[in-house]
Amino acid sequence: MKIGLRLTILFFTIAFLSISVIGYLSYHQAKNSLEKESFNRLTAVREMKAAQIEDYFHEIRSQVVTFSENHSVIGAMKEFKSGFEKIDSEIPHSDEAEEELKTYYETEFLPELNPNVKQVAILEDFWPTDERTKRLQQAYISSNPNPPDNKHFLTSLPDSSSYNTAHEHYHPIFRNFLEKFGFHDLFLIDDESGDIVYSVFKEVDFSTSLLTGPFRTTNFSRVYRAAIGSDQKNFISIVDFEPYKPSHNQPSSFIASPIYDKDERIGVLVFQMPIDKINNIMTSREDWSKVGLGESGETYIVGHDLTLRNQSRFLIEDRKHYLKMIEEIGVSEDTIAMIRNFNSTVGLQTVRTEGTMHAQSGETDTRIYEDYRGVSVLSAYKPLAIEGLDWVILSDIDEDEAFAAVGHLRDSIVFVFVILILVIIIVSFLFSSGITKPIKALTKSSKELAGGNLDAKIRVKRADEIGVLALSFKSMRDSIHDLVQDLKDINANLENKVAERTKELKLQKDLMEEKNNEIVDSINYAERLQQAILPTINKMEEKFEDIFVLYKPKDIVSGDFYWMASKGSKVLIAAVDCTGHGVPGALVSVVGSNGLHRCIKEFDLSKPADILDRLTDIVIETFEADGTGVKDGMDIALCSLDRETNLVEFAGANNPLWISKKNSNDVEGIIEIKGDKQPVGAYEHRKPFTNHSIQLEKGDSIYLFTDGFADQFGGERGKKFKYKPFRELIAKSSNLPMEQQRTSLDYSFEKWKGEFEQVDDICLIGVRI
Repeated sequence: MKIGLRLTILFFTIAFLSISVIGYLSYHQAKNSLEKESFNRLTAVREMKAAQIEDYFHEIRSQVVTFSENHSVIGAMKEFKSGFEKIDSEIPHSDEAEEELKTYYETEFLPELNPNVKQVAILEDFWPTDERTKRLQQAYISSNPNPPDNKHFLTSLPDSSSYNTAHEHYHPIFRNFLEKFGFHDLFLIDDESGDIVYSVFKEVDFSTSLLTGPFRTTNFSRVYRAAIGSDQKNFISIVDFEPYKPSHNQPSSFIASPIYDKDERIGVLVFQMPIDKINNIMTSREDWSKVGLGESGETYIVGHDLTLRNQSRFLIEDRKHYLKMIEEIGVSEDTIAMIRNFNSTVGLQTVRTEGTMHAQSGETDTRIYEDYRGVSVLSAYKPLAIEGLDWVILSDIDEDEAFAAVGHLRDSIVFVFVILILVIIIVSFLFSSGITKPIKALTKSSKELAGGNLDAKIRVKRADEIGVLALSFKSMRDSIHDLVQDLKDINANLENKVAERTKELKLQKDLMEEKNNEIVDSINYAERLQQAILPTINKMEEKFEDIFVLYKPKDIVSGDFYWMASKGSKVLIAAVDCTGHGVPGALVSVVGSNGLHRCIKEFDLSKPADILDRLTDIVIETFEADGTGVKDGMDIALCSLDRETNLVEFAGANNPLWISKKNSNDVEGIIEIKGDKQPVGAYEHRKPFTNHSIQLEKGDSIYLFTDGFADQFGGERGKKFKYKPFRELIAKSSNLPMEQQRTSLDYSFEKWKGEFEQVDDICLIGVRI
């Protein structure tokens, strides 16, 4: 076999194997990398959505407990129970009204319900036997002039019954609460009879009994029974979504907490949970691509019955194709009909997949399997940590979409492979046919050149391809020689430039340090000036025997300040929060302190509300004097204490006054006097400030503060401290001497803040009468 043919075969074999191996490894490495990246993205989305859902349910649990302890809820529970018991004597029976109620059931409720149930519902299934139920449902449902979905807009009836009086007073409060927090309904239930004595939306479960009525076997009844079966005040019971006939058989979930009047249980508060909030969280408000789920990805929740707890993306985006698809994979006609009627998959679409079953077993992992559509997907799944609900969360994306880039890469590799093979065959034949013995000489010279000998001789002299190659090697040798010399010159030039640039940078660094030191010195001097306008603790102790000031600027200078002045037997004291902090806030604080002194000395004012009204004029006049219309101002809590009578007068701009009664160390002993919801300064809806007068006793304490303490981030989860814990902290230490209170509060603040940065200035004043 000739050497030319041998070389051709050798070149072809080497090139073919190299390209094949590189292509195969590139394809599989790209696929593995893309699969890992896809799973990482799905896991990130899963964890983000799981945290959002878990936080949402934690928030709801807090709301139901807090609301069940609200004085308005306790009062409403008492009045509605009393009014419900008096229905028979205060609202007369009417045959016409009863017929009207039957007509409502037969012409409005049942026609809306029956398309959504497997077995046709009839009037006898729901008709109430209690006369009180009939009369209330007739009054608030069948005779209600509002459309079915707007029955809650009826506030009062044209009668003087005890129930109507309670409804007229409390219904607007509860309706506004529901509209604000987005719950489907709110119920007050008698803890003994199970009677639903109040409902916001007035569906057909209104005024029925959850113990003996038509809905005694529903999940609503179960959550109520759990609440009355516990003797804990803060007990919370929650049930999963199930079809609920009063809501036209739409899946509904309920959360309940007992209502106590001191130590006596008087009823149960129940919220009917909304599905819209869960949908918005899980679908990212129907913007899946925003969280990296592409064209086919979705995140969804599956309950213990293996059905969805939020909308399927595919129903939302392509309803027609989705219904056809689930019909083809064998979903029952009844289920498809209900999905079509409700336009929802919640509680209806079964998800019996590998991921669901593993997650239900407590596993957290990622896998590739067929989803509930029968489509192969990449999935990240885990169980959700929501007390009372056995839910799991899954983030999926179609395998075809996830690996689409790999498919394009495979096609490109095959195309390039074919082209290269053809090129290699041609090039191998051309090169091998002209190669002869001179290659050895050329090889020897090239080895010398590769070894660093730039003076190697190129002796081959031919006019064919080998000769051209020899000339190329010679030219390359000369070019390398020149390049080496050029590199030496460039390196020397670069070293000189680097030295010059280093010198310039050092000069700039020295200048920057000098300027920075000048700025810091100026701010430190400004701090001494700001301290000069603050009353000393000795001066404050001359007026009050037991007083503390907790003053912690965020920066060197502060936007918060405290102020005190005397006028006759009255001592005025204030805690002020100016717009901004640092140097801008400090400048505003000078304006505020000067303005307060002018109100006392120049305008001879002593009433807090009058002082704040005049201070507002001073601040507006000061900041608008140059025509720029600066909107800066301040929030303030201002007190006037008559040392002879212990009468306290208070006015506040956004900030309140807290009063701790003598010998009280719980939150109930803290009285809050709220300030007006407006700042001192420019404000569009300004009104005169309100002056409050409170008669205190010796031993009572007052607290004035800005928002820095409550707004501080910290703790294990990096959240705000908030006002409720702040109030509990003050109540707990209110019986201590004031200086010990200051030490305790300062310690609590620093412990909460931990490694977090202080976010705002802090000013807190405590005075014991």
